[in-house]
Amino acid sequence: MSVGDLLHPSTSATLCKRPPVDLLVLNPPFSHGHKKFLEIQFAGKEMRGSIAMAHLLRSFELFQPSLGAIVIAPESLLYSETDQDARQALAEDYQLTKLADLQRCTFRGARVQASVVQIQPGVHQQSYQEIKHYSGAIQTTIVRGSLPVHLNISDPSGIPFIHSTDLKIVAVTGKLEGLSKTRNLAKGRTKGWVILVPRVGLPDCLSVKAIKLDHTVQLSDCVIALEFSTKVAATKAEKRIHSCWQEFKGLYRGTGARYITMARLNLWLPTIGVSPNTMLN
Repeated sequence: MSVGDLLHPSTSATLCKRPPVDLLVLNPPFSHGHKKFLEIQFAGKEMRGSIAMAHLLRSFELFQPSLGAIVIAPESLLYSETDQDARQALAEDYQLTKLADLQRCTFRGARVQASVVQIQPGVHQQSYQEIKHYSGAIQTTIVRGSLPVHLNISDPSGIPFIHSTDLKIVAVTGKLEGLSKTRNLAKGRTKGWVILVPRVGLPDCLSVKAIKLDHTVQLSDCVIALEFSTKVAATKAEKRIHSCWQEFKGLYRGTGARYITMARLNLWLPTIGVSPNTMLN
């Protein structure tokens, strides 16, 4: 059976008349090709999703597995914003459980992050841990950078430009001297007491630190800023993140490069007593 047979509702009537099966064992395609998403129809709903998710949902519709499925899937299927709507639709009747993470070198000739996932009939369980008990929530504003490096136009009279490769030196020195400056003013600028974290690439513990930016800076699209009103609030938030470092680092997922989404960050911060709101200024 071809991948096309599974992805399109026009599959032959013979397939659709097959009796239900007990369990599916699936290894959906990882590559998106030239498309970032596909249009998917599942359980009477229309949504967008990855080719891996389209393969999985079409398989469920065709074979109606009474016990669900075991799937070797791209790690992004569990975490990406692209598949969020599809995960919610699937979670109405099934529970998704990650059984294992597979190393990038697991499959010969492929350098991808993959997961072994079990999908069973039943109510979906919240994957985030219970909120810990802290004395008082810390308010923060999350600012996502938006200026890609390749669109940055250097200008000595512009404002400092911070990319993910600059985070460590800025955190260690607390100074902006030596940074390139840009004439481009895009969404995602910040100033004052902040904690800067990478959006793409695993975070470095030494770089995730409360610092004060005395001048407005432009963030690249690979950097996120947590803004705080005072030094005390920023320092407390830093300590809470570091006290749950493995959880924080675990938010960075991806089939290729590791990355964090705004949705995952917004869900996780309240579990450490940090109350976020999001903006692109």
